[in-house]
Amino acid sequence: MHKIAIYSIGKKDEKYYEALYNELLKNAKKYATIKMFNFYNKKINQAQSGAKAKEIYTQILSPYIEKDSFNIALHPAGKELDSFAFAKLFDTHQKINFFIGGAYGFEDAFVQECDVALSLSKLTMSHKVAKAVLLEQIFRGLSIVHKHPYHK
Repeated sequence: MHKIAIYSIGKKDEKYYEALYNELLKNAKKYATIKMFNFYNKKINQAQSGAKAKEIYTQILSPYIEKDSFNIALHPAGKELDSFAFAKLFDTHQKINFFIGGAYGFEDAFVQECDVALSLSKLTMSHKVAKAVLLEQIFRGLSIVHKHPYHK
């Protein structure tokens, strides 16, 4: 069974997003334990510059980069994968941590601390939508690995 954690910077998600996330999590639960962690605090809210905000994101998220996990930063300049290449991540790694930055993205040092940077798309999307896309792709990837017909 895979262990997947999704760490994100952002305000609490609205109920309709949570309902979508829960549906996607329910689909994947036979293949993986997926936990989501959302961080938003006064320091983030008061950050008045991109550099300061990125520094705060790093302070919050760096402790969750684990040596025994494959750590993935979602980043606009990251590598783009198709669903089959994304699925291979689950073939080779049982523990995966995904990191979704705040509105200003990540410091370069944080991205380099992770094992890889991936981009979900060249399109800009809200973090809430990115989380939904990520959850769907996790289920799709796990379906491919476990030969479930969902991915077709």
